Amino acid sequence: DLLRWIIYYEKSVRLKARGIEKPSPLEALLKLLGDGYTHVIVQSTNIIEGVEMESLRRDVASVAPFFKEIRVGNPLLYSVEDAEAVVDILGNSKPEKGSVVLVGHGTYTPSTATYAMIDYMLKAKGLKNFHVGTIEGYPTFDTMLQQLKDNKTKQVTLVPFMFVAGDHANNDMAGSDDDSWLSMFNASDAFESVDCQIAGLGEIEDVQKLYVAHTKA
Repeated sequence: DLLRWIIYYEKSVRLKARGIEKPSPLEALLKLLGDGYTHVIVQSTNIIEGVEMESLRRDVASVAPFFKEIRVGNPLLYSVEDAEAVVDILGNSKPEKGSVVLVGHGTYTPSTATYAMIDYMLKAKGLKNFHVGTIEGYPTFDTMLQQLKDNKTKQVTLVPFMFVAGDHANNDMAGSDDDSWLSMFNASDAFESVDCQIAGLGEIEDVQKLYVAHTKA
């Protein structure tokens, strides 16, 4: 719990420095409580059931006794059916040439396997030019890179597999530092062109509908 509060505080300080006031989930819930709300639905915009979801559920549980009813909507990829729906959506944007690398956040918990499931499903549906890698989990950059080399791919587009294209997309994926994915791709000399698409999953209307369906559920 202390670590969570430290993370919330650090994020809050950085945002306030940019003129942005953003409460933590717990702070938002306490404000709703103070405003007299009795029934609340909390819809996560997380992609997987990872550590962020665990933290959110703990926050909700800590204030649940003070509300008449409070429920939590599941993240985007909670079930096999969710994963199949997302794969179908991604298949609608199949590139004419080259490969798409979906760059996920990843996690150190077993739920990182969700990304591997998405990769498997994409290829099972014939979308063999889609590959999934994660910044902090599995599949790793190296495992994804090897797939591209095995397929003799020459053109690559990096796409955030995240709700928003934030720091991870702009820095870890498309940044200019030597350890960014874009820089490491260019340094490998195995590809003719490497591009980045800076747009999160949350900008896709059909993905938005999946989140709304989770809220309704």
